[in-house]
Amino acid sequence: MKKNWLALILAGAMAFSMTACGGSSGTATTAGGGDTTANTADGEKTPDAGQGDQAAGGGIEKPSSPLRYSLGTGSSGGNFYLVGGGIATILNNSLPDYFVITSEETGGSTANLTMIQNGEMEVGITMTSSLAEAKEGTAEWTGGPMDKIRGMVALYPSYMTMYALSSSGIKTVSDFNGKIIGLGSKGAAMDSVLREAFDKMGVKPSSIYNDGHGATASAVADGQVDAAVLFSFPPFAAISELEATQELTFIGLTPEEQKQLTDMYPFYTAATMPAGSYKGATEDVPTVTEWNMLVCSSEVPEDYIYMMTKTLLENNPQLMEIHKSLEYCTAENILNYNVPLHAGTVRYLQEVGVNVPDELIPPEYQK
Repeated sequence: MKKNWLALILAGAMAFSMTACGGSSGTATTAGGGDTTANTADGEKTPDAGQGDQAAGGGIEKPSSPLRYSLGTGSSGGNFYLVGGGIATILNNSLPDYFVITSEETGGSTANLTMIQNGEMEVGITMTSSLAEAKEGTAEWTGGPMDKIRGMVALYPSYMTMYALSSSGIKTVSDFNGKIIGLGSKGAAMDSVLREAFDKMGVKPSSIYNDGHGATASAVADGQVDAAVLFSFPPFAAISELEATQELTFIGLTPEEQKQLTDMYPFYTAATMPAGSYKGATEDVPTVTEWNMLVCSSEVPEDYIYMMTKTLLENNPQLMEIHKSLEYCTAENILNYNVPLHAGTVRYLQEVGVNVPDELIPPEYQK
């Protein structure tokens, strides 16, 4: 769904507020009440382990012992790692009789999808570009269509962020011609999608540099990489750290380039990264966004995903303490998925009055 709301709501996101973000029922219930939080190493907050006596599992039979589930995140220090750890804490504290959820450091979007499909993991965080490849099964990493992947809760949008040292003189995408461009980890969805996009747009880098985003930022600082691209909700730590010692230019898309990307890839939406997102972003930066999503295995029972979905959406003050971007975690935003939802999520959405389109209803859902 193409929405023009992103430019407007991002301005509000930059002024972080502790407002509730529940489902369309209009109410939000905290898992334990009160502001019992602890600061993480990078200044965000994680809910304290003392919360959680008010479980969302009323009426659902408890297992003989809590179920041990794994939640795939990303590399240490990244947003996926931070958000995934916080989500696991909220679920464990709110539903202690049902789950012991361990957040796992992984290779990110595609690794999480692969492990869920293979039965090695129950829940994980990914991006809509990776979900598109998983659904089609055409990308090399997928090994064919991934039929066990189900949507659970939409988390937050990420901005396509392109940056270079100001001394490089790179100011536009066309300036990427003949340059070394960092596209994150090799084989990840962003890498494969943007290689294809550059080719279709007539952009010809001299080579592509593949490594994690932190390592890529260091390579930009050292002059090994001319410009880099990543998708993230600002500010991204590696870029902010780089700006402490280097002056950066943030590269925007022209309206024509935005249209090219959104026409080619429906999971992208034209948007604007607001001025002030980074020190070097002194003006609004035209770009595109895609969603970061919590996904799960179709083999997890409906009751359990229903409880997890309800708990997260009705405890948004705690989500906001993990990361300000999670104000976008609403029932309505779940409709941005590009794969079928889990039956438990469909059940919750219908309970709170959100109409789920037919293409998001999984084949196993029983009304």
